[in-house]
Amino acid sequence: MNTLTKISILAASTLTFVFSASAQPSVTYKVVKVQGEIVRVKTGNNLSIGENVVSNENLSFKDNYSRAMVVNKEKGCMILSANSSNGGPQFLPAPNNMSVRSAVPTQPSEVLDFYYGFVAIIGCDSLKIDDDKLPINSESYFTVNYNVNGQEVTDKMVFKNGKLALPATLIQNKPEKVEICYNNEFGLRKKSEFKPIYVDNENLKNEIKLILNTIPDNNDDRFSVSFVFVNDFYGKTTPESVESWVNKNFK
Repeated sequence: MNTLTKISILAASTLTFVFSASAQPSVTYKVVKVQGEIVRVKTGNNLSIGENVVSNENLSFKDNYSRAMVVNKEKGCMILSANSSNGGPQFLPAPNNMSVRSAVPTQPSEVLDFYYGFVAIIGCDSLKIDDDKLPINSESYFTVNYNVNGQEVTDKMVFKNGKLALPATLIQNKPEKVEICYNNEFGLRKKSEFKPIYVDNENLKNEIKLILNTIPDNNDDRFSVSFVFVNDFYGKTTPESVESWVNKNFK
């Protein structure tokens, strides 16, 4: 085989590889929520919720934090963001796709760990605890402390049916930050602080409706994908809270 023939075969192989790579089938996703600004290069329009986006589309991310939650019936929730290596789009599994069910707290520190950072408030919020190992009573309990119009407010967290919930007064007052404290009969006091994210119910209904319409077959999948979305794009929540919210708002 002469050199020219070898070069021709090599070139043909390279062209075949490029064609095969570019011919990979695209995947279509439904856009559930956009943070920041993502622009469709072909049209110059901003990517918006309810639209379809394909995996090989040319997109421009205007900020480092620009991203979108998208959903596909087979692939579930994915995060659309800029690829740091080439600036193009990348679709990555949502961080909580593989770990929807969380451990039930048995220690005060585990409750305080949950109520730390950003916590989503959707109106059906509760945290199931192991009340055999972590009893809640008149001597061992959690309180929330916050400031409203210059006044300090302290309320006990509600405990019912093995679940802790934030007091209704906190949700009504909507403080910007909240301190949570564990108290017991031995004088033990442990504290943590979180920022409540008060989710607009109508906006969330529109977003979750897109998920339910995209993943219509299996209730478990619909609940888990909805949980992943709220947890990643708003703040900490529990699968049980999201399931209660979905049942309440969509029967």
